[in-house]
Amino acid sequence: MGGSGPDRRPGAATPWELWNLHALWPEATATDLEDFRRRRAAVLAREREALAGLWSGDKGILSPGHAFLSRNPDLCRGLVTTLHQGPYALVLEILLAAGASPLVLVSEAARRINEERTGRLVAHLGYGTAIDWLPVEDRRSLPRLVRGLRDGRPVVAYLDGNLGADGYAGTRDRGLLYQLPGRAIHVLTGLARLATRAGAPIHQVAVHWDEAGLPAWERGATRTPARGDDPGVLTRRLYDWCFGQVLARPEQWSFWGMLREAATCFSRSELADDPLTTGLQQDYIRAFRNCLTRTPGTARLLLEHQVEVWPGDVLADLSCDRFYRAAGLADSDLEPLRTGTPTLAELSEQHGSVWVGFHGLRLCLLGMARLGG
Repeated sequence: MGGSGPDRRPGAATPWELWNLHALWPEATATDLEDFRRRRAAVLAREREALAGLWSGDKGILSPGHAFLSRNPDLCRGLVTTLHQGPYALVLEILLAAGASPLVLVSEAARRINEERTGRLVAHLGYGTAIDWLPVEDRRSLPRLVRGLRDGRPVVAYLDGNLGADGYAGTRDRGLLYQLPGRAIHVLTGLARLATRAGAPIHQVAVHWDEAGLPAWERGATRTPARGDDPGVLTRRLYDWCFGQVLARPEQWSFWGMLREAATCFSRSELADDPLTTGLQQDYIRAFRNCLTRTPGTARLLLEHQVEVWPGDVLADLSCDRFYRAAGLADSDLEPLRTGTPTLAELSEQHGSVWVGFHGLRLCLLGMARLGG
């Protein structure tokens, strides 16, 4: 009973990890990231130990969840929203143990990863019910979900999945703007719109590892929206609760890629290579080329922003959280600009005038650098 994060994973995670940490803690440093990694490793070790014990017959980690459901039997009906935190798969386990057959909204990639191994564990635990997976990309999933709610079955949705039928591109371009402490992201309103139309209750449930290494359960407010309610307002309240959980114990959250994939700065409206108007851009191009051909020994290229090239061909302007194609630029190419103020002639000697005419000019047009004397 697991989950899968976003499919796109850069080869080297460090730049992305620290940038992601800044979404929740804008002032986080590389030292903070290393501390986070250590705490995360301890959580993963506990999870591996617990799963091994479960397969060997030790069901001790299941008892707190069964007691929690006995106090909250209404969770067996309606829409159960949760997140990828701690032993999050136990949200499904308590429903199966109670004899319910939950429907679970997932991506098709997550279904492929989880369906078989979850089925084996369910059979190992001896449960007579099963999970029905509803891939968000499958148009048949919505009517199945509605029928399930009408039939009194629980529908489980991971809020931090934040994925619709057209993937993260659709989330970024059409989702609701949601502001985190250090970054704006887009979130989907589909669950709120569905609950509003159907009048279905939305439960908020989370589970995490406590200091004794046992699952600790929490329940947020149950909301039963009416047809006239604003889905946007309801969506914000659901994500307020979700990110309250993340901020309380970030090392237990396992879906950090969502912050990158949903970032507003990666939406189509933001990924533009020409921030200058056409007229100004043409004037600057002419001026740059004149300097390159007539005064390359005195014109200098001055880097004005914090700029890095990240794995995945990403040119990152960290001074204003804007991202572009690297277009062949390497991070090492920026080192002379970070440590000095090279002339166009010096850069041409190192890289060639064609390189300077493209990458040097592009850095200026993107607002990251300028020409100086």
